Amino acid sequence: MITLHSKVGERGQVVIPKPIRDMLKIQPNDELFFLVEENRIVIEQRTPEEIVEEYLSVVKEKKRLDGRIDWDREYASQFGG
Repeated sequence: MITLHSKVGERGQVVIPKPIRDMLKIQPNDELFFLVEENRIVIEQRTPEEIVEEYLSVVKEKKRLDGRIDWDREYASQFGG
């Protein structure tokens, strides 16, 4: 396990320390995902395919709008919207 620290800047930005970026091969413009688990922030690096697969697995009832899935409504429903 690696433990490194970084400070939050004035605009809320945090730099991922270089050893971690190197180890996980995080490159500029890569997309990272933030999850909050109790009092912890978990940052994940996932492919778009993994994200879509996970999202589709949690959609329980597909609400259709004119024969199409209303993805905005489905996404918002995860957050109580």
